[in-house]
Amino acid sequence: MDVDLRLVRYFLVMAEELHFTAAARRLYVSQPALSNQIRRLENQLGTQLFQRSPRGVTLTAAGSAFLPHAQSALAAIRSGIAEATAAAGRDQVLRIDVLQTDLVTPRAVLARLRERLPSLRLEVSSRGSREQEQRLLSGDLDLALCGSTAHLADGLVQRVMRREALGIALPTDHPLSNADAVAVRELADEVHYLPRDDFAPEWNDFVLGCFRTAGFQPRRHPASTDGTSSALELVKAGECVALGLLSTPAPAGVVVKPLAAGVPPYTWTLRWRDSAHPPTAALGVLRSLD
Repeated sequence: MDVDLRLVRYFLVMAEELHFTAAARRLYVSQPALSNQIRRLENQLGTQLFQRSPRGVTLTAAGSAFLPHAQSALAAIRSGIAEATAAAGRDQVLRIDVLQTDLVTPRAVLARLRERLPSLRLEVSSRGSREQEQRLLSGDLDLALCGSTAHLADGLVQRVMRREALGIALPTDHPLSNADAVAVRELADEVHYLPRDDFAPEWNDFVLGCFRTAGFQPRRHPASTDGTSSALELVKAGECVALGLLSTPAPAGVVVKPLAAGVPPYTWTLRWRDSAHPPTAALGVLRSLD
């Protein structure tokens, strides 16, 4: 049986989203077109892959059984294309998500790749750690840089890249702005900025753990953005403070002070899919940044 690989990709995105509108948006097609293509694939396979109900969309038993094979098939095709491109002497493409390109460690990773592998064409995205996992497993992404978490999805491997000290971003007129170091417990009465939980869950878990260790639950600023620059503008305006990496550049009107001893460093990890064709060249130059 011949199956259109485009339909396999549609299936994988739909399996990640389990929502026709969200999947159609990612695929840049209309919702009716996506529904028709999924039905076409189901007709080719002779079985229903998704259960549609008023409560939402779920994978059927057949869909769950088909999923890992579809992921492997698409990843193998992409690896084959990369090897064929390399054999032909053309530039290879590396798809990498680095969470935020304005932070020091993501910038260092991209600079290392560009310096050591000049023939490598980078496709860089910053779509969040939750999407990273889905995209790695589906074969839509080659490498992902994010914070370490206790949970690592089956089929993925990771390597520690760097550990960074934390700091607290404060308005320059804040009472603690002249302190040599700030203890986390001194921030108990502040309003704290955190990014969206669906964008950087591992960062929020880490930061909230620091607050719990200090004995309090933070008051959270209602606004949330995907970028550090926007967050620091809220700090500058005096609306909140923000726990972050000590290396993060601060704009005028904001000062970043180191945290007192006892706060663990933040661990950056590099993740990729455990497959027969890992991005070996990139992994070879990204041993560690420390």
